[in-house]
Amino acid sequence: MRVLLFVKDSQRAREVSERVKTLVGSFGVDLEVFINERSKGEKPKVRGFDLLVVVGGDGTFLAGARLASKEGVPLLGINVGRFGFLTEVELEETEEVFKLLLEGRIEPQRRMMLSAFLLRRSQELYLGDYLNDVVVSKESLARMVEVEIELQGERVLRVYGDGVIVSTPTGSTAYALSAGGPILYPLMEALLFVPICPHTLSNRPLVVPPNFRIKLINLSEDHMAYLTLDGQEGMSLKREDVVVIKKSPHYCLMYPNPKRSFFGILKEKLRWG
Repeated sequence: MRVLLFVKDSQRAREVSERVKTLVGSFGVDLEVFINERSKGEKPKVRGFDLLVVVGGDGTFLAGARLASKEGVPLLGINVGRFGFLTEVELEETEEVFKLLLEGRIEPQRRMMLSAFLLRRSQELYLGDYLNDVVVSKESLARMVEVEIELQGERVLRVYGDGVIVSTPTGSTAYALSAGGPILYPLMEALLFVPICPHTLSNRPLVVPPNFRIKLINLSEDHMAYLTLDGQEGMSLKREDVVVIKKSPHYCLMYPNPKRSFFGILKEKLRWG
């Protein structure tokens, strides 16, 4: 088995990665390490690896997912962050979970992703595939943005407010949750639309089938609205730019922690009960 350690660029993650490297290496796998230094913009070659082990937080996992999903490479997340919705395995659990993985006693989950495109003056630009969400929101000095929502070719509503979120079920526990959206079971396939602080209080979150094509039409002036992808990539929008979102043909394959259920993670992270 060929394993790539995909490590957050922080002192703590680098230290943990040395421990993980020793633990995983003890199983006799072919191991390589990549430090995700976002400032340099370098990306590892994922093709040819059998597993990508993320050492970091959910943000590092999202970056790894964008790389690995296109190659069909599964991910295992070792948590060095605060929340750990995606990086489910703690350092002390690594050896046991990796052993179960090698023995074929746990299977990767298939998590739906989003494909995003930008239409500008009749030109379509493919932006990428994302595990969590696509967001159109106001830039720092804008008071409100105006975004028209089109579902399956039908103009459904116009949102005045701080913006809109289109999320996967996996992303429903991220920005969409803080904006008042519902929690969706992550193995579902659906698209979640959540207005951010809408001026019209009747604008509510909406869940639609995964085959729907969603268009976010920016009606704000140039540089008043900003497009953010998985919270890590983005660009300023111009008036009449259209962001098109649909289900990606790629899936994120991620190994769950067999010692925790999704509801157990919710209870722990959201302090339920």
